Amino acid sequence: MAAYTEGGDKLNMCYTFDLLSPDFSATHIRTCVEAVEKSIEDGWICWAFSNHDVMRHVSRFAGEGDDPARIARLAISVLGALRGSICLYQGEELGLTEADLAFEDLRDPYGIRFWPAFKGRDGCRTPMVWEAEQPFAGFSTVKPWLPVPTAHLALAVNRQDGEAGSVLSHYRQMLAFRKAHDALIDGDIEFLATNQDLLAFTRSKGEATYLFVFNLTRSKAHFVLPSRFKGLEALAFPGFNPPFDGKAVELAGLDAFCGRI
Repeated sequence: MAAYTEGGDKLNMCYTFDLLSPDFSATHIRTCVEAVEKSIEDGWICWAFSNHDVMRHVSRFAGEGDDPARIARLAISVLGALRGSICLYQGEELGLTEADLAFEDLRDPYGIRFWPAFKGRDGCRTPMVWEAEQPFAGFSTVKPWLPVPTAHLALAVNRQDGEAGSVLSHYRQMLAFRKAHDALIDGDIEFLATNQDLLAFTRSKGEATYLFVFNLTRSKAHFVLPSRFKGLEALAFPGFNPPFDGKAVELAGLDAFCGRI
């Protein structure tokens, strides 16, 4: 990252694969981000949870009994709070899951060659679903290179557009939240030590400091604010509103909190 982006005479930004694994945990994310922060000074990174070569992250991160939409909302909230640019892969703003395709529908040479041990990458490459009622979900007027999964139709843009609480609405709100706070654009990041499996960090720029706490587990968590955060004010963080008494936050499983000093 540093070799390709530092010094002002190289690339403006470098894409990373670090968060494309199945590991959606506080320890993994902190380890990846801190490694980058330690290695670069004036370089710049681009984070992503999904792309065209890996299983869609809703399917990678969701455990048995999880609500895929909640996973999708939490994931973009984490991504949007990190230091660095972010890359969104088509369909993740709808909460699309990995498509389960028949062998005869595959186009990826790797999937065709190694089926069924490895089904290839076509499961994340199916067409974008725009209008649930239109042929091929409004993506095309002719049969596209991959089928449109029936399960994706209910998540089409026209089904989610304007719906409060939808994954699409949450993405829009979270991106607007990020844009509205300068510290989230290029402010510093500092991780906090906790005695729980929580992802806690601050984003700071100038006089503004924001505290983020993410519970990526399925269990409740009690986060006591360090003394230096006395007077912290809870912010309206899109999609999340855990109880906060000024001293501690009560987080449900797959929950998040943001406050400002």
